[in-house]
Amino acid sequence: MSDPLAGPPIAARLHALAAAGVLGPAALERALELTGRRPTAASWYRFARFQLIILGTVLAVAGAIFFIAANWDVFTPQARMGLAAAAMASATLAGGWIGLDRLSGRAAALAGGLLFGPLMALVGQVYQTGADAYELFLAWSLVLAGYALAIRFAGAWVTALLLGVVTIYLWIDQALGSHPFETPGLWASLAGAAALTALGLARRATRRDADAIGAVALVLGGSIGFAHGAAAIGVDGWPSGQGLALLLALAQAAGTLLLGRRLGDLGLERGGVAFLFGLLTVAEGKLIFDVLDAEVGGLLLMGVLLSVQGYVGGEWFRARRPVVEDAT
Repeated sequence: MSDPLAGPPIAARLHALAAAGVLGPAALERALELTGRRPTAASWYRFARFQLIILGTVLAVAGAIFFIAANWDVFTPQARMGLAAAAMASATLAGGWIGLDRLSGRAAALAGGLLFGPLMALVGQVYQTGADAYELFLAWSLVLAGYALAIRFAGAWVTALLLGVVTIYLWIDQALGSHPFETPGLWASLAGAAALTALGLARRATRRDADAIGAVALVLGGSIGFAHGAAAIGVDGWPSGQGLALLLALAQAAGTLLLGRRLGDLGLERGGVAFLFGLLTVAEGKLIFDVLDAEVGGLLLMGVLLSVQGYVGGEWFRARRPVVEDAT
């Protein structure tokens, strides 16, 4: 026999229990509050504290950069580098002194990692190393990954991940002399999208709580994959690699949808369906406006198709019930 309370207490399951009459309105509100789906004074305080500390960290790093830039003619090149290095070392030591078990300590240490990039830029500017920008971002992302390992802070991993994505696209432009929508740059971009999506789905499958690293990886990988899939649908002549780009986009959407169904994660399911519907919309637009060369009538037909898609998707999700495990 199925246990209606089996599985993780996600919001979709609670709403399903309320719709079935198992939970009353008061019980639903209390359950949502206990699972963190309803804000309380304490949760608002934690949210505001986290956001303000991170914002303060970013602004402090930006302030240090602007201070050097505003006084560029006052300081010698060596003084500029010394100030940047001193700020980086001070922030890192402050993080260790405050304690890496505290948010403020991890944020201070993160500021030290963030200051490594401006320091490298100053070294390149002073000594004219001739290094490409992607080499700077590669070094910066690796150093931040080292900081992330030391301070165990998701914000450092997310920043390193973003810098890694920037590194890939700078490398495609500067080292390969290509761009992401033509080979060989297309292959590198597709590999990055696949790796990010795999990381995001793997973390979502193994961590049922909120995971910023997996969420950012999934959004980045999905955004890149969708851009390539849409370009493959819309491009004429299908240059080399476009077939693989479309297959990867479909695989990302299907993987997200299927994992969401297996985990009972309605958020993942919605993401997968939105991904598929987005690709379908691009294909419909290609057929109506390019192949059939429709004009005003095409706009009407496109509106009808979008309305049908919205209705089908809405009804499907409305009828969805979280998967429950057998209590046997």
